[in-house]
Amino acid sequence: MRKLGIALILLIILSIAGTYFLENWLSKRIPKILNEQQDRDYDLLFEEINIHLLQSKVDLQGIRLVPLNDSVNTKVSGSLREISMSGMDLLKVIFDRKLEINELKIVEPSFRLIQKKNKKGTAQESSMALQLLFQDIISRGEIKDIILENGNAEFFRDVDSLVRVGQFTDLNLEIKDLQSDSALIKKDIPFTLESLVANLKNIEYLVNPDQLIRVKEMTYNSQENSVIFNGIGFTYNSGLLDALSQTEFQKDLIEFEVKELKLSHIDTKSSIYGDLSLIAGLVTIDSLDLIDLRDKNKPRPSEPVKPMFEGLIEKIPFPLRLDTIRIQNSIISYQEIGEGNSEPANLSFENVSAELYNVLTTDSLQQGKTMKLNSRAKLRGHADVEMDIQVPYGNDVFKLNATISGFNLPVINELFAKMGKFRVDSGILLGLRLTMDAQKYSSRNTLAFDYRELKLEMIPDDDSKKGLNTLINSAANLFTSKENIPNSKNYKTASYNTSRNVYRGPFNLIWESSKEGLIEIVPVGIARTIIGGRKK
Repeated sequence: MRKLGIALILLIILSIAGTYFLENWLSKRIPKILNEQQDRDYDLLFEEINIHLLQSKVDLQGIRLVPLNDSVNTKVSGSLREISMSGMDLLKVIFDRKLEINELKIVEPSFRLIQKKNKKGTAQESSMALQLLFQDIISRGEIKDIILENGNAEFFRDVDSLVRVGQFTDLNLEIKDLQSDSALIKKDIPFTLESLVANLKNIEYLVNPDQLIRVKEMTYNSQENSVIFNGIGFTYNSGLLDALSQTEFQKDLIEFEVKELKLSHIDTKSSIYGDLSLIAGLVTIDSLDLIDLRDKNKPRPSEPVKPMFEGLIEKIPFPLRLDTIRIQNSIISYQEIGEGNSEPANLSFENVSAELYNVLTTDSLQQGKTMKLNSRAKLRGHADVEMDIQVPYGNDVFKLNATISGFNLPVINELFAKMGKFRVDSGILLGLRLTMDAQKYSSRNTLAFDYRELKLEMIPDDDSKKGLNTLINSAANLFTSKENIPNSKNYKTASYNTSRNVYRGPFNLIWESSKEGLIEIVPVGIARTIIGGRKK
C-alpha cells in the first residue's frame, strides 16, 4: 500500500514536472511557428504567453504588430491586448509544427495605417491593407472560428509630417466555420466560411483637407447577403458656402447626408478589396439630403466635355451591376447664386422617391438593356412632380417624360426673383408636361404649360431703373398671355429644339429645355426680349 502511495506521488510529481516542461517547451515553439513563414509581412511579438494544457488553450498578451515589407504603399502597425487560441491540437504543434485552432479570439486590436509619402491614399487602399493584414494572420494556421472584439484604427498620410486622415472604432467581427488553405490564401477573399457578421462605428475619411466622408455605423451579414450603412455624410469642414467662396471658377459643390443605405442580395462575386466590384439586387437609400451649389458670378473654367447619363455611369471606375436602386424620404436641392446676386436661389424637391433600374458599367452587361428612372417629388413642398427617364445603352441618349401638378405660382416667387429677375404677381399653374428626346448635342422637346390669371413683374437691377421698369412691366404684361387653357381658342403648346451645352451635364439640358419651352409659350414680343427668349 505504501509503495502504491509512493508511486502515485511520483506519478503526480512527474505529471506536474512534465506539464511544466511541456508548457515551457511549447511557449518557445509556438512563437517560432507563428513567425516562421518566409513570405509573411508581419511579425507577432508579445510580452507574455500562457499555455493551458488541460484546456488545450494558449493565450498571448501584450502583442505588437511589426511590419516587415517596406515595399507596400500602406504600412500597418499596431497592438493587440490579447489573442486567445482555444481548442488547439497540441499534437499537431508537437509533431507537425502546425497550428490547428477551433477558435481564435482577438481582443482590443488597435491599428495604425500610414500611407507612404508621395502616394495618393484612398479609403479602399486602407481597407485593402487591413484585409492583407488579416490574411497574413490567418495564414499561419488552420482556424475554424474567429472572434474580434472592440477594434479600432487610425489612418495617416505621410506628407512632410504625419497627417491624420481617418479612423474607425468599435470593430466587432465573428466568423464561423472558416476554411483556408494555401490555394485559397492567394485569392482576393482567401477563405470560405459559413457566416460572417461585422460591425464598426465612427468611420471617418478625409478626402482632401476640406472634404470629409463619415459613417456612424456599418454592419455586414454574410448569411443575409446585406450591408447596412447608417449616418453617412459627405461634407465640407468649412461649410458649403465658404468652400464655394474659395473656388476660382464656376463649379458644382455637393454635400449630402443619408440616414441609411442598404445593399441587399449581394453577389458573391462582389469584392470591396483589390479590384473593387459590386453586384447587388437592391440598393435602398433612405432619407437622402443632397445640396448642389453653384455660383454663376464666377468665370467658367476651361472644362472637358461632360457625358450624358450613360457616360456618367460608365465613368464609375469599377464593375457595377445593380438591379434596382430605391430612394425614399429624400430631399434634393439645386442652389444657384445668380449673376449679380450674393444669396443662392433654392430649387428644392422634397419627399423624393425614385427607382433606378439596370445600373450597369460593363459593356457586355449593357448590350440590349435600358437604364430606367422613375421618380416622384414635391416642388418646394407645393406641387407634385413626376419624371421618367429611359437611357438605352449604346448611344449616350435619353428620353424623358415629366409632369408638374397645379399650384399657385406666387408661392415660389423667391425662386423666380433670384433666378429669373422677375416675380409673379398672380397666376395659377394648372399643369406642366415636358417630353424630351435628347441626343449628344441637342434635344427635341414638346412642352404644355397650362395656366390662368398670370401677371408678371420685372425686378430692376438697381433703384435707378425703377421708372423704366414700370414701363417694361406694362409692356411685358400687355404682350403676355394671361391664360393658356386646353381647348381654348388661343391655347398654345411648344415644340422646339434645345442646343446642349456640352460642358454641362444632362440635368442642365433638362433645366434649359424647360425654361425655353416656358418662354416659348408665355412671353411674346417685347416680353420675350425683356425676359430673355431662347437663342436662335
